[in-house]
Amino acid sequence: MRALITLSLAVAVCAAVGLTPMTSQAADAVVLPKTAKLLTKAEVIAIYGGKTTEWSHPNSDKATGTAVFDATVSSASGEFQNGKDKGEWESKITWKGDQYCWQARPKGTGKFGKLVCNLIYQDAKTIYEVDPKSKKVVSVDLLQ
Repeated sequence: MRALITLSLAVAVCAAVGLTPMTSQAADAVVLPKTAKLLTKAEVIAIYGGKTTEWSHPNSDKATGTAVFDATVSSASGEFQNGKDKGEWESKITWKGDQYCWQARPKGTGKFGKLVCNLIYQDAKTIYEVDPKSKKVVSVDLLQ
């Protein structure tokens, strides 16, 4: 299993295709392990460049999907599913320091959605995308 594009992407993709994510946190919310290491831009590119991931949003909309990254981690595409709703998405990726930033849209459509920036942490083989303001896990990703 793999994943890097996280909750943010799924939320943006879901919003772009007209889905509204749930915002309440479950009692068993996924939290960032204390042993997780904050990754730099260079480390994220080394880990994800040219790779495929599986992602999930356990703390919000429960969406799941895949992401395929280009070699330089400047774009990604994949599939998502949120309940009965599913589809393909694509995104462009930029960086704000070590924050991983992306804008997504349904594949082959017009304008990209809102820019979302998150921090990327790794704990063993699991990757966590974390909102830099709230410090909450927005996506859990596994490399395939």
